Amino acid sequence: MADKIDVTIRIEKSDQDRMDEIIDALKSNGLDHVESHKRFMIVNGTVNADAVDALRKVRGVASVREDRVYKTQTR
Repeated sequence: MADKIDVTIRIEKSDQDRMDEIIDALKSNGLDHVESHKRFMIVNGTVNADAVDALRKVRGVASVREDRVYKTQTR
């Protein structure tokens, strides 16, 4: 089983009217724990690492970026 990763997905501004349709397509390609921010044309969620390319192929998606967590080093 692939590891789940957090992703941030930017939606093309020209596809603003299709946001709900795009979110449904992202979900059908494995996106879980979806939070949409329509005002900013951004969708956050989690997905199996091996499904990221499928999300990038959804019509209306501008970019898919894996969210990184940075931790401070302790001595």
